[in-house]
Amino acid sequence: MTTLVSLSSFSRAQTFNNEIPMPYLMTGESFDINISSGMHNFDPNGSITSVNLNVPLATYCYNRTGQPENDKMSYLGPTLVFTKGEHLDFDISNNLPDGANTTVHWHGLNIPAEMDGGPHQVIYNDSNWTPNFNVIDEVQTVWYHTHLMDLTTDQVIRGLAGLIILEDPANDPLYMELPRNYGENDFPIVIQEKGFVLDSTATPPIATAIKAGEKPGNGPYTLINGVIGGYLTIPNEIVRLRILNGSPRKMYHIGLSTELNSPTNFATMWMVATGGGYIDVPRPTDSTLMSVGDRREFLIDFSQYSDGDTVYMSNLNVPKDADYGSTIGSALMAFVVDYSLISTNPITTIPATLVEYELSAGVVSNTREKRLMGSGGSGNVWTIDGTGMDMAVINDTVLVNSKEKWVIHNETNKSHPFHIHKVQFQVVEYEGKLGVLDTSATYTYPDLPDELFGYKDVQLIRAGATLTFEARFDSFPSPLAANQGYMYHCHILTHEDTSMMHQFVVVDSADFYLGLASIPGTESLSVYPNPATSKISFNGSFEKPGILRIYDISGRLIRHEEILSLENITISVHDLPRGIVIVEFTSDDKRYISKVSLQ
Repeated sequence: MTTLVSLSSFSRAQTFNNEIPMPYLMTGESFDINISSGMHNFDPNGSITSVNLNVPLATYCYNRTGQPENDKMSYLGPTLVFTKGEHLDFDISNNLPDGANTTVHWHGLNIPAEMDGGPHQVIYNDSNWTPNFNVIDEVQTVWYHTHLMDLTTDQVIRGLAGLIILEDPANDPLYMELPRNYGENDFPIVIQEKGFVLDSTATPPIATAIKAGEKPGNGPYTLINGVIGGYLTIPNEIVRLRILNGSPRKMYHIGLSTELNSPTNFATMWMVATGGGYIDVPRPTDSTLMSVGDRREFLIDFSQYSDGDTVYMSNLNVPKDADYGSTIGSALMAFVVDYSLISTNPITTIPATLVEYELSAGVVSNTREKRLMGSGGSGNVWTIDGTGMDMAVINDTVLVNSKEKWVIHNETNKSHPFHIHKVQFQVVEYEGKLGVLDTSATYTYPDLPDELFGYKDVQLIRAGATLTFEARFDSFPSPLAANQGYMYHCHILTHEDTSMMHQFVVVDSADFYLGLASIPGTESLSVYPNPATSKISFNGSFEKPGILRIYDISGRLIRHEEILSLENITISVHDLPRGIVIVEFTSDDKRYISKVSLQ
């Protein structure tokens, strides 16, 4: 696919003289990780001349416990390598300054809820978290980052993020066909926006601190693996780029060109994997729009260039509704081709095919619709279905080993990257503007553009658009309790922190009914008649407004409505399927349930 691209209107002379660092690797079945502070220089060679960023600044970082001082990460974390089928054990210690708490979320992995590392799994300051889980996911590139309630933006900006490579050398038929030598022909590319607090009295201005926690604010500088004005020296062969947009807010529309300013010719980027793993065939493109939290893997054939050639990662325009602030410069980084470099296992051809791809097995047992709402700014909040995130509220209950369809309506005037924990979903339909295009259309599986193809856990939904996906919620049922919830949210971290997040639990069907009754604070709801045919009413004092939900025997939500009061109200049930249903009423922090037979 070829996409028309154009430069950002803001460009300036740029230099690229900071060598892009390669985070060190952590492998094996046991990971001891220390979360602490560091001092990091984002511009060690002073490539930005208008502002003095060539100073060490206070950051957060991850490191292997006991890592030698001269090899420690001072920003971000090491690249973790997980192998499918292995059981992993972790000992994660929180040694952050100022008594800060944190979490470690394994973004993209299907693991038990209590190991997910979301807002419920807080690692309190000066304490340890010891999760363990089996790696059951397919080969893919995922990542890990903090997910502390209300403070995710602050801590990611300070540096709490890192890449994960999930591999399966013994069973992956593509393992030998794709570049696989880390730091030689297989490179992590972590893109992040960054803002700084400046000492305006100095000449030139001097950076004094990371602008952590800015909401929303603009981070005008762009980091690659933690440096500004970075370059990467690469061999003249086929190279694999594992690109992650690890920014808190910004989308990046990137292409590769030998022209720094106003590029007109772009290198072919062959996409071979989305965030959820391999796709069917390598798909060529000249540019790609990377939304926040998303990962994509590309093969680039650098053998077409001469020794010493420089290829820039161009910084191209994003749609207005996906624009969350201007970015300095016409390129994000530079690649320098070096004929003296030869990787250990050079790859000279791009495979014609990758893996078979089709929709996952099973029939859809439930369909859920979600609305992204709000306007943000000026004290307003972003929400899902008009309600914010409440750690004590279960927004959705999903039965384990089921397949569901989710329909996400973006009712705002801004683009939002929708992310869901635990599952990798497959897009089956998208209506509206897509990618960098400003014309609306409807795309339906299997006739999907590259932007929508493959397994993924993040998808950008343009303003006014609707995303429909299917996903299997396999493995790891948990009790029906809010502290066992997985999150779904906008991955713009400032939106997530301002309430555009809900949670769901995955339970066994046998536990569904018992679980509803066992939630602390749950009381019996008196419903009559029971059995019922066409209408039901309620006994008791229920003067406050609340939400009435009715579930069928499989746990599928078949009725959801907001009501002002249950007193003196009759609910029609003639259109509901016959059999046992669970009637649930929640009001404030109270929950009432009853089992009703419909005949």
